[in-house]
This record gives sequence, C-alpha cells and structure tokens, in this order.
Amino acid sequence: MSLKIDLHVHTQLHSPCSHIDPGHLIRQAVRAGLYGLVITEHQYQWSDEDISALRANSGEEGFLLLTGMEYWSGQGDLLFYGLSQSQAMGLEKGLPAEEAIRIAHEMGGICVAAHPTRAGMGFDERIATLPLDAIEVRSVNLLEHEQRLALQLAGNLGFGAVAGSDAHQLHDVGRYATEFDDPIQSMSDLQEAVRHGRFRVEDRFKGRVGVI
Repeated sequence: MSLKIDLHVHTQLHSPCSHIDPGHLIRQAVRAGLYGLVITEHQYQWSDEDISALRANSGEEGFLLLTGMEYWSGQGDLLFYGLSQSQAMGLEKGLPAEEAIRIAHEMGGICVAAHPTRAGMGFDERIATLPLDAIEVRSVNLLEHEQRLALQLAGNLGFGAVAGSDAHQLHDVGRYATEFDDPIQSMSDLQEAVRHGRFRVEDRFKGRVGVI
C-alpha cells in the first residue's frame, strides 16, 4: 500500500501568510487520508522538539510529522529537506539558487523546486542547470495549465515530479500529495526515496476536505 505524504505545508505560527493553526493540522491531515506531512515554513524550520510536542498533543502518535523549510533564493523558491534547524536557518536569504542548493547538498539535504511554473513566482530558463532532486508539479497554488507545464518541465529535464498542497488554509491540507511505496518512517527515509526516484504523484485532483 502506498503512503501519501504532503510535502509542502505552512502554519500561521511561523508563516504569517498562513491561516492554519498547527493545533488542528494533524487531525485534518488524518481526515484527508495522509500518512504524513512535512511542515515547510517560509525561512523557518521547526525544531525536532517542537515537532514531537505537536504530534504528541494531537493524539495521533503514529502519524509521520516531519519538518523542512521553504527558502527564497531570488531566482525561485526552494524546498529543503533533511537539514537541521540550525543549518536551515543559518542559510543566508536570497542566495543564488545554485549556491543555496550546493550548500544544502553539502550539509546532507535534498532540494525541490517549489511551484516552478507559478506566474510571477516561477523559475527562469536557468532551472535547467540547477542540481535539483525533484520538481513540485502539483499544488493548490499552481493553476491547471501551470501544473501541466511543471510536469512537462520535469519530464524534459529529467527531474522527479513531486506534489504537495502548499496549504495555507486548513481545508487544503492533503489536496495534493506524493505517494511512496517505501516504508517512510523518518526524514532520512524520505530523502533516500526521493534521491532514488521511488515516488509518484497522484493523478487525480482532490477536492477540499471538510474541516473538523
């Protein structure tokens, strides 16, 4: 059975543009049929201790809750996975994408281009030269034609295609997710699966999930 993980979620605690109360996040994710999710705040990464406390307080101890960070490179937004809190938040904001990815890789992380074809917030043609680990091709912030373009881009450039909701509203959590067949139990498991292309995106758009 495949495991559905939402790789791109924001909360109001550390992303001012989000309206998601983290106290409601995990129960909503379970309601949406997710096995796990990754909180990826803008320029902030949750500590492992805070992630553990949030999971414990939810009453869903078996839920996979991980943390990454969405980084602004000035050339496009990047999702970093597998860095420590100090490593992620120690990255200078606005570095060229190639340099930021190189640093993250040197620290053991993986990098995904977030909403690369989003109007006004996408990457330019230099994305073809970036050492990315994957490209986000589906999210609530990519219109249907932008999703098609992102999927085509990933195929043309030979990058893996992932999906994440990029949720800023509770009802959007889990609307898009990436499916894994590997037994993902940690961030290192997720990194390994992404590095080796052992994942796929759901083919069907999911409507909003009713909130609790």
